[in-house]
Amino acid sequence: MEPKGYELLKIETKIDCLEKELSTLFVDFKNTSVSQKQTVTENEVYQKLEKMNVCCLNLLETYREYTKNLKKNT
Repeated sequence: MEPKGYELLKIETKIDCLEKELSTLFVDFKNTSVSQKQTVTENEVYQKLEKMNVCCLNLLETYREYTKNLKKNT
């Protein structure tokens, strides 16, 4: 079994990666929706929103895992 601090550190690292991914997806979505030069289909916008949604759900799940482990370790 891994030390408690190491488990929390792994989850913190996963949270950090997901936050960066969500930030990147949002910038991509914002640039797509704001850009007037290219024609963007509704399907492309939907796919970008869907990716952001999945990332948000993963982030929420990871936050819950982190708080559960944090409560367990205190």
